[in-house]
Amino acid sequence: MIPIAIDDITADHIRALITNGVREGRTIEYKQSLPRRNDKETKEFLADVSSFANASGGDLVYGIAAANGVPMSAVGLQAANLDQEMLRLDGIIRNAIAPRILGFRMRPIAGLDNGPVLLLRVPRSWAGPHMVTFGGSSRFSTRSSAGKFPMDVDELRSAFALAGDLPQRIRMWRDERLSRILANETPIPLHDPSLLVLHLVPVQSMHSAPTLAVIDLVSKSGQLGPIGVGGGNRRINLDGLAMCTESHDRRLRFAGYAQTFRSGCIESVFSGLAQSEEKGRPPSIPIQECEKWTLEAVARYVRTLNELSIGFPMVVMLSMMGVKGAVFAIGRGIDAHAQPIDRDPLLLPEIVIEEAPRDLPRLMRPMFDAAWNAGGLYHSFNYDGKDNWKAGSLSGVPMEVVK
Repeated sequence: MIPIAIDDITADHIRALITNGVREGRTIEYKQSLPRRNDKETKEFLADVSSFANASGGDLVYGIAAANGVPMSAVGLQAANLDQEMLRLDGIIRNAIAPRILGFRMRPIAGLDNGPVLLLRVPRSWAGPHMVTFGGSSRFSTRSSAGKFPMDVDELRSAFALAGDLPQRIRMWRDERLSRILANETPIPLHDPSLLVLHLVPVQSMHSAPTLAVIDLVSKSGQLGPIGVGGGNRRINLDGLAMCTESHDRRLRFAGYAQTFRSGCIESVFSGLAQSEEKGRPPSIPIQECEKWTLEAVARYVRTLNELSIGFPMVVMLSMMGVKGAVFAIGRGIDAHAQPIDRDPLLLPEIVIEEAPRDLPRLMRPMFDAAWNAGGLYHSFNYDGKDNWKAGSLSGVPMEVVK
C-alpha cells in the first residue's frame, strides 16, 4: 500500500513507484487495464479486492504496465470513461462479495504523460472473511508477499474465529480503560467523579501495532481537544498525545482530557457531568448538551483520523461514570418524568461507523435513545419524527435533512 492518504496521492507518487521498482506484494498490485465486462475478468477482479480485505488491505493500481511484478511504465487509462468505470466497479464490489466490504475508495490520479491511472484502495476488513459470490462462486482469497491465493480450511477457521472475537476485544479494551479511569490512572487528574467518557476505536487498531507518530498527532492537536470543551493544553506522553483543560477549581485540577493513542484510539473525558443545583435534590445531567458534545467530538475525531490515514470502520462507545441516582435535566414539564439512573457505570450500546457518515446524528440516535431510556424516558427529545436533529446547530457535524 502506498503509505500516503489516498486524497494526497499525486502523479509524482505513481512515478516514484516505477522509478524505485516497488514490486507487487501483500499490499499492492498493478494492472495495465481495467477488468473487462466478462465473467473471467470480473471474478479475477473480485478475487483481488477480497484478498486485500481478508489480509492487510492494499492498493490496486490500474494503468501501470508491470513485468514479473515490477512496474515498468504508466500506460494510463486514456480510453476509459473513468466516472462510468468507477460506478461499474463499485457496483460489482457491493453486489458480488459477501459480506459487503466497507470503506473502500477509488480515485483517479491525473498528471501522467499517458493519461490518468486509477487507484482502488481496499482496507483491511473487520467483518471478514469475504467470499466472492459472482456467478454462483464461493471463493475465499487472501494474500501474502507473493500475491493472492485461495484460503484453505485452517485459514478460513482462523479468519472466522478472529472476526467473531473482535467485538469482545474492543469491549475489553474499553473496560480496561474505564478501570484505569476509576483507579485515577488518567493522563491528568480529574476534579469530579461524575464523568462522560467517549471512546472511539478504529477497528484497524485491534489488528496492528501503533502507527501514528506523535509529531503527526501534535500537528492535529487543535482538532483533538476533549469532549464538551475542546481546545486545551498539549501533553505528550508514552501513549501518544493528551489534550487537557484546566478547571476553575482552586486545586488546579483538570475538567477533562482527550488522550489520542498512537494506535488511533481516542479516549475523551468530561469531568463534572452530574451537578447538584439545589440542596436535597439529586444531581442532574444535561443530557441534551451531552448529545451535542458527543456528536461534535465524534465528527472532529473521525475527520482528524481520516486525515492521518486511519480508516473506517470505527466503533463509538459512550459511558457515564459516577452517575447512579442522578437524573436528566431536560426542561420544565419533561424532566418531572425522569427517573434516577439505577446503575454505575452506565454503558451505552456502541455504534459502528462503517464509512464516512452523511448523517451522523441519525447514525448515533440508537445510542442516545438508550441513554434517555436509562433516565426513564422513551427516546431522545433532540430529534423530530423523521429522525432529523432539531436541537440547534452542530459545528462540523455531517447531516442530511429528511423532509
